[in-house]
Amino acid sequence: MPQLGTTSKQRRDTCAVSIQDVLNEAIKHVDFAVMCGHRTEGAQNTAFVTNRSKLAWPLSRHNTLPSEAVDIVPWPTQYNDLNKFYELATYMFAAADKLGVSLEWGGHWKNYTGKGHNDRDWAHWELRK
Repeated sequence: MPQLGTTSKQRRDTCAVSIQDVLNEAIKHVDFAVMCGHRTEGAQNTAFVTNRSKLAWPLSRHNTLPSEAVDIVPWPTQYNDLNKFYELATYMFAAADKLGVSLEWGGHWKNYTGKGHNDRDWAHWELRK
């Protein structure tokens, strides 16, 4: 059974408990790494300036503490293999449904910057408002 590594656990632990619970359930079925939970002001602004985020501090759901968002990637990481992201999403949605947590996936966002499907945020998950 897959399990989160030390760094992934540290990043997971910065997230809302409901997100942590979903991650803990999903990892039982599919391997992934947690890339980002909470982002500090400096980290968020760096992500914004380097185009890894569309939002500056404090507008991202990553900026709350605990974080209302998490970025995860299939392990081993293959950013260009969208099938792996869809497989991961299947397990994330199943875990969220089992636990009664309402999540939104950046992979479902359509043209959120107006530039086409490549602008979807495949790694991003957030609590639905």
